[in-house]
This record gives sequence, structure tokens and C-alpha cells, in this order.
Amino acid sequence: ARGPPALPGFARFLFFGMHGFLDEVLFTSVFSLVEKSDWSLRGHTSLWSFLMYGSCSFVVEKLYLHLHFGRGWGPCRRLPLYICFVYTWEFSWGLLLRQFDACSWDYSHYSHHVMGLITLLYLPAWLGLSLYQDVLSNVLLRIRCAEERTGWSGDPGGLRAELEAKQKTF
Repeated sequence: ARGPPALPGFARFLFFGMHGFLDEVLFTSVFSLVEKSDWSLRGHTSLWSFLMYGSCSFVVEKLYLHLHFGRGWGPCRRLPLYICFVYTWEFSWGLLLRQFDACSWDYSHYSHHVMGLITLLYLPAWLGLSLYQDVLSNVLLRIRCAEERTGWSGDPGGLRAELEAKQKTF
């Protein structure tokens, strides 16, 4: 007998998107504090970030499964691929969004940037988040969807039947 089904891919995509959204707000607020001594801790993001982070993390999760379980690669072998992928993803999204004047970031004021779309300054953060991605993937892939329990009337928990019984007493 099989256990309950795993968390669907779409649900993991939504989680990754929301998590990336939160990460970006936290990162930009802390970075503003460190870089500009801005104690307001205001962070910012764009709705596009949800799609960027959700899709990127979903693909990196597939890479993780293939490289770790399929090939037996440890984190030190996977990290360079993750980093290349993440920088390529950020650059590609930035290039696309610039065509519509919708790119919410510009790193051209930092050294070691490429067209203002990616910067090596963020490499430590991407390394940490890439390792954290493996942990998140392990957690999300272990989550199982509970079976829906139905009452006699076919609704969850028999709520409809209970409501109908109470209505009859009035």
C-alpha cells in the first residue's frame, strides 16, 4: 500500500515563490542597513520576483534531485552549477524585464557587475541560499498530503450532514 501523495509541484512552486519574495524583502532591508545605515529596515521587491524565485527554485530542486540522488554529487560539486544557473536566471529575467521597463534592480553602481543585472557582490548570499535550497527541497519533498476524510454525506468531516440535522430540529 502506498502512503499519501507527495506535495504537488505547483504547491512547491508557490512555496518557493513566496519564500523568495520574503527573502528579497529581508535581504534588501538588511543590505540597506549595512550599506546606507538606513535603520528604517524598509525592504522592497516586485511581483515579478515571485515568478523568478518560484521558477528558479523549482528548477534548482530538479537539479538537486538529479545531481544528489542520481549522480551522488555532494554540495561542493553542486554549488558551482547552482551559482551558474542562478546568475544566468537572474541575468535572463533582468534582460527580459528591461525590455518592458519592468526590471526592479540595477547593480551598475557596484563593481563587478554585468550590465547592471548581476553582481559578484551578492555571491556569498547566493552561495548560502543555494545550500539552503537543498534543505528546503528535502523538507518539501517529505511533506505528504493527508487523505481527505469524508462523512456519510461525502463532505469533509460530515459537516453538511451535521448542519442538515440541526436544521431539522428547528
